Amino acid sequence: MEDTQVITTQQDDDRNVVFMKKLNSSEFFLKEGEPPRPVLYDINLLFKKGQIWGITGNNLYEMKLLAEIMANIKYYHGGKVVLVNRGMMRRKRLILPHVFYIGSSDMIYKNMNVLEYLMFATANLPGDKIDHQEKLLEYLISIGLKRICLSPIYALTREQQAVILLLVAAYSDSQLIVLNVPDYEFDVVLIQAIKHISELIKERDKTLVITTNIIDLIDNVCSHILYLLNGTVLYQGEVWEFCQKYDRVVLVVQDRKAKELAGQLKKLFPEYEYEQHGKILSIRSPEIEQDNNIDEVYKKIIELGYTPERIEINSKKMKNACEEIEKNNDLQEQLF
Repeated sequence: MEDTQVITTQQDDDRNVVFMKKLNSSEFFLKEGEPPRPVLYDINLLFKKGQIWGITGNNLYEMKLLAEIMANIKYYHGGKVVLVNRGMMRRKRLILPHVFYIGSSDMIYKNMNVLEYLMFATANLPGDKIDHQEKLLEYLISIGLKRICLSPIYALTREQQAVILLLVAAYSDSQLIVLNVPDYEFDVVLIQAIKHISELIKERDKTLVITTNIIDLIDNVCSHILYLLNGTVLYQGEVWEFCQKYDRVVLVVQDRKAKELAGQLKKLFPEYEYEQHGKILSIRSPEIEQDNNIDEVYKKIIELGYTPERIEINSKKMKNACEEIEKNNDLQEQLF
């Protein structure tokens, strides 16, 4: 009979929260003339305590499915999954006390206002209830949610409701929190609120996993990124390393004669790529992680007599890195 079991491997230690090895999903893509291919295949990953992970990629369904398997919502076809050093059987679904899963905002009670709901959800916390209520109200205001702190939950957007659920998760005893709503559109205010809540989660030594294609959300909130490409892991690691690896933009120039400048630079430095949109000219190195002589390009712009409104040596950005991956993926699909 299948059951959960404690698994000890060389990869396991008390800091590990999610471990997957050679995981294949039970869902398959069917294409005429080809054998079925798992939607997710050969997934290997390791998430640790105190890390904030953003799962992103080129397919929302793949992202959502991976998080569902991670939270023990969906079973998997092959491989190994270990959650907080507890092995998960492939076909046995259990409610796990150490996992707080948010798959939609429907699980929230809608007949209370926000503060009432938070007091209800955290009722078992020790201490004076009046003090706790005051601290919750102060916290909501401090993270930018003053406008909704006394609003009825039914009047909130689904994104606002999801953020309130995330705060409940932060106060829970769960060690792994999964925010699996990749189709939700969080605005700047909510992204900042999620950032503050993620800091609370990190302080409590929990792990947060967010599925999203909102670049600003990953950039502002996450310490780590996992990029899924066509069903498998293209990259996993720290956000800043991801940007360093995939952002090829080396120089950004703002000038009213950007198109003319691009034409002259192409003749002098044909090894670079030039992308011009209005007054903005982006200059890319020909290959990822290639050494470049961008200082010479910078000097030549001045020697040519241009006085740009702005010249910026690129500090490596998430937006550029993701665009690079998407562009390379589009090229591969055209070739094959």
